Amino acid sequence: MTLAHITSATHPAGGIASVRRPSSRLLWAAAFAILGLAADLAAGPMPLAFAAILILALGLPHGASDHLAAMAGRRMRDAPGRLLSFLALYLGAVAATLLLWHAAPGATLAAFLTLSAVHFAIDDVRDELRLAERVARGLMPMTLPALFHTEALTHLFAALSTPASGQGLTQAALVLSPLVLALVLLAIVLRLRDGDRASALELALSASALLAFTPLVGFALVFALVHSRGQTHERMAELHLPTLRAYLLACAPTLLGAAILFASLAVLFANDQALALSAVFIGLAALTVPHMLVTPLFGRREAPPER
Repeated sequence: MTLAHITSATHPAGGIASVRRPSSRLLWAAAFAILGLAADLAAGPMPLAFAAILILALGLPHGASDHLAAMAGRRMRDAPGRLLSFLALYLGAVAATLLLWHAAPGATLAAFLTLSAVHFAIDDVRDELRLAERVARGLMPMTLPALFHTEALTHLFAALSTPASGQGLTQAALVLSPLVLALVLLAIVLRLRDGDRASALELALSASALLAFTPLVGFALVFALVHSRGQTHERMAELHLPTLRAYLLACAPTLLGAAILFASLAVLFANDQALALSAVFIGLAALTVPHMLVTPLFGRREAPPER
C-alpha cells in the first residue's frame, strides 16, 4: 500500500533510481485487498493461508539478505570471523526465542509485539521529528484490529500464547487503540500540511486495512505491502543491487531454505489450523527477532574503505 511504485534503475554512481508511479501502486494494493477480502469472506483456513503466502512471498525477501548486510561490504572469504559471529548470534537468538516461547508464551508474545512496534516505528518513518507518526506506525498493527475484531484478535493471541494471555493482550490493545487512531489522524493531517499526500494516503490505507480486515489479513497486507516492500528497496540500495532480480538471486539460498522450512510446516500441520497458525507465526517470529536485534548491531559497524 505504499504509494510510491519503485522501478529500480542504476544511477551513474551505482545507486538505485526510483520512478514513482502512484497509480500503479494503487492498482496493486487494490488487487491484494480484493484477494484479502475474498479470503475473509471464505473464512475457515483461507485468512491464514492468504496471510502466510503474502508474508512469506513479499515479507521474507527483506530479511533474507541479513547476512549480506551484516558483512557491511566485506566479502565473506575476507572476513569469515565476522560472518561466523553473526551466524552464531543470529541462530542463538532464534533458539532463545523458541525456548522462551515454549517456557513463557504469554510474556514472550507480549515482548515480541513490543519489539515489533519499536522496529516498525524506527524503520517505517524517515523523519526523526515525526514522533506521532512513529508511535502510530509502530502500534497500529497490534492495536487497531481490536476496535472491530476484538474476538478474532483474542483468538489469535490466545492461539499464540494462552487463553488468559490472549485476553489480556487484546484488552491492552483495545485500551490503546483510540489513542493510536488519534495519532494516525494527526500524522495524516501533518503529512497533508507538509504537502506529502503519498505518505498521508499510505497511512490512511494502512489504518483502513487494519480496521476493515480480520487481524491476520489486515496485518499481512500492511506488513507485506508497506513495511517489507520499503525495506527491501532500502536493502537493495545498501547492497548496491540495482534490480530486484539481482537482489533475489543474491538471497536465493536463504529464500530457498526458508521456503522449504515453511512449506514443510504447512504440510505437517495441514489438518490442524490452530497448530499451523502457531507453527508458522512462531517460526516467523523466531526469524524476525534476530532480524530486529542482531542485524542492526552489525550494520552499525563501519564498513571497510572501498578499494
